[in-house]
Amino acid sequence: MKKLSFQTGAKKLTIACGILAATVSMGTSAFAFSDMKGDANEAKINALHKEGIVNGVTSDLFAPKAKVTFAQGVQFIVSGLKLSPTESGKASDYFDKVKDKAWYASAFVTAKQNGLSLDKTVDPNGTITRAQFAHLLTQALQSKGNFPVTLMYANVTDGDKMTKEQMNSLQILVNTRIVSLGANGVFRPTEAVTRSEAAVWIHDAAKFAREVITPDDSTEAPAYEYDAEVKLEKAADGISKATVTVNNLPNPGYGLAIDKIEFGKNKTAVIYFSVTKPDPNSMYPQVISSASAVTYLPEGYTATVQASDGNAAGSNSAIKLK
Repeated sequence: MKKLSFQTGAKKLTIACGILAATVSMGTSAFAFSDMKGDANEAKINALHKEGIVNGVTSDLFAPKAKVTFAQGVQFIVSGLKLSPTESGKASDYFDKVKDKAWYASAFVTAKQNGLSLDKTVDPNGTITRAQFAHLLTQALQSKGNFPVTLMYANVTDGDKMTKEQMNSLQILVNTRIVSLGANGVFRPTEAVTRSEAAVWIHDAAKFAREVITPDDSTEAPAYEYDAEVKLEKAADGISKATVTVNNLPNPGYGLAIDKIEFGKNKTAVIYFSVTKPDPNSMYPQVISSASAVTYLPEGYTATVQASDGNAAGSNSAIKLK
């Protein structure tokens, strides 16, 4: 087996390809890594090791401060998020420097097929930065399905060292509590991500994916009560304009359609709506979004709004006029 050498400070670590950062283990060990004892991230890294997602650089060393290469980082993400290839293909179909028989080749192919923005000229042996790893990790999460994010802008004091796309990805990871900023909002985007940092982000991202994300192939819109409202205003003599808005959709790709109106006694009306699904061929930012649809009522009517599938906000599944 060919061996690769990595330099960590003044100490040289020689490791076999089969035990690189993110290769899937053929077996797991019950003991903890000796260089992780007492580390705040010890439990998460041991959990990944137990699942066969990460290995040590030796039988009992993890080397938490060692820098991660693109090859290791991509394998980390593909294994940790359990991404699968979508079609047959070779690494050379997508990349100039990724050899078809390299141990990480299939991970690069899978990552590319799942929408991760790996450049054609990426060097698998090059060091991956914290910003680059965070961006790829966010894209991997988004490939798993739609998920809501209440996006509160985090002030990243060294954010000027990141691209707009990388900043958007970091904001998602910070808001989902997968990544934390350092003191005074520092992220250190251009520094190499370490094995410990990458492993912890993968652990928390995988947990988020299991617990929160709705798969793309679901046949229904998100199964939760809609935060909906209806607003009436005069459109013309004898006609009122009714604007129905749903405020808690997972991303801007979701839309709204008016299905029917039921007119009742005492000039009351119930407006029924349905949520339309996003275009499966488009990518959307994963932020809580709203959508609206308009219909018209005779002047003098009051209205409530009801989801056609029975899901709506409020205990009575109806929203009072606002």
